[in-house]
Amino acid sequence: MREKKLSFTDLLNKVHDAIERMSDPRKASNATAYSLSDAVLGAFAVFFMQCESFLEHQRQMQSRRGQDNAQTLFGLVRVPTNNQIKNILDAIPAEMLFGIFVWVFQTLRQCGVLQAYESVNQNLLVALDGTEYFSSQKLCCEQCSSRTHKNGSVTHFHSAILPVIVAPGKEHVIALAPEFITPQDGSVKQDCEQVAAKRWVRAHAGEFTGMAVTLLGDDLYSRQPLCELSLQQGFNFIFVCLPESHPALYEWLEYLDANGEVQTFEQIQGQGRNRTLFTYRFVNQIPLRETQPALSVNWCEVTITKVADGSITYRNAFITQHQITPNSVPEVVAAGRARWKAENESHNVLKTKGYHLEHNFGHGKRHLAMILLTLNLLAFLFHTVLHLLDSPYQQIRKQRGTRKGFFNDIQALTKYFIFESWQQLIAFMLSDSEPRMSINTS
Repeated sequence: MREKKLSFTDLLNKVHDAIERMSDPRKASNATAYSLSDAVLGAFAVFFMQCESFLEHQRQMQSRRGQDNAQTLFGLVRVPTNNQIKNILDAIPAEMLFGIFVWVFQTLRQCGVLQAYESVNQNLLVALDGTEYFSSQKLCCEQCSSRTHKNGSVTHFHSAILPVIVAPGKEHVIALAPEFITPQDGSVKQDCEQVAAKRWVRAHAGEFTGMAVTLLGDDLYSRQPLCELSLQQGFNFIFVCLPESHPALYEWLEYLDANGEVQTFEQIQGQGRNRTLFTYRFVNQIPLRETQPALSVNWCEVTITKVADGSITYRNAFITQHQITPNSVPEVVAAGRARWKAENESHNVLKTKGYHLEHNFGHGKRHLAMILLTLNLLAFLFHTVLHLLDSPYQQIRKQRGTRKGFFNDIQALTKYFIFESWQQLIAFMLSDSEPRMSINTS
């Protein structure tokens, strides 16, 4: 097992490696004053620094001092304008960057970090959940989905499944490669989250070889075709299962309950007025649907009640292939509930904590919206990895307190000082010493 260490330099080198494998889409006769590398790294730098003005600040610094932090921190040779970046990236498929997610995952696995994320039967939990990241009634491209409103207006939008590794009690989620929900060649139907989830399962199952993995998802995922595909590809699942979408399964439950075959288990958690009663109901081997052949699944339900006043604070039900017993049902339910971390610790963070997921950074005509989303996700992933494995980064984040305060500091510092490296920037923030790099102020 490797020592638990992974630096910003290690992470950024993988971005450089991915860029080297890209083919420049521009014809040789076109003006190529800015390299493909400058365009990709420039966009990534904006997301990583959480500052839309970062490149403009560095252009100004370059004109004053002959150097800038886009060069020293990220490896740009020249700083392109926003329009130049968008024009270049629009022709680059986002999938060219997916290998970085795989490398980070495998490295975290080798470092032993993922052991802390194991849950039911030592399974990793991968939450699948879709979200929109662009919408407009004016702009559209071949990759857009669309919805028509009652008044006849049409909204064009981009959406994607953003899978993350989660665990009960773990604050940080680990982002995996996305799956874009886009019109598919040869299909007359508009793409949807269920179909995209099947593509993700098929495309990424091989990355988890030798590992036990359980997929998490809301009620949209608890349909037999996706459940069967998950099992075929080596995944278990814990999916929400509601009565309105599974009437045949709940008819069976009523019959079994009337005959005393649905087991109940209760557990008190908390102390004093904070005590809560967890009431679990479960049964194994029940048909998922009426149509034959029907997959047999294990079902469980949890109801959480405040002991003080008897009010119900939570109720949900799940299906799985994990065997359910009085000993295992709390862990299965806790894992199923952890799917909310895909919304709370991933989507909401990306939308409200500086990544501005829903902001229109650029739409383009082909790939721009998708590659910009992917670079934003990589910035999110890199920040997570540094928080987990980089001691100086952990120290400054703890010292600075808030995420917003930390990024405000690095934005201000890199606007006025040049740093030799990311490590030097963090060291300066920790020590308050003057940057060692000589600065030409003439």
